[in-house]
Amino acid sequence: MNERKRLTSCEIAVLVEVYPALPVDYLAYLREVGWGTAASGHMVYSGPVHPDEIYPQVTTESQRVILGDDSQGFSLGYDFSSESYGEFSDVGDWSIFPSDFVLSSLLSRSG
Repeated sequence: MNERKRLTSCEIAVLVEVYPALPVDYLAYLREVGWGTAASGHMVYSGPVHPDEIYPQVTTESQRVILGDDSQGFSLGYDFSSESYGEFSDVGDWSIFPSDFVLSSLLSRSG
């Protein structure tokens, strides 16, 4: 059973206070669907995580945060400087997603 917990408006406001440039669609997902295991199998975190918390070798990534993972070593992330989603590989390499990437489409796909 996939349990998800929706964030309240107050919890969203705290995230925005700390990370004012978080994408609107990510915040909407947390509010409307919630964090936890998505239909796609991705784990969506309740808030951003700095990359070095998962990839100790990645210490210079101050413009990127991790928003979740695929439970296979790859982490869904967001790059504030380019305003785009992407992912960290299992060894911490960053790759950007295409400009037409839609977060809710990725997370709603069934296995």
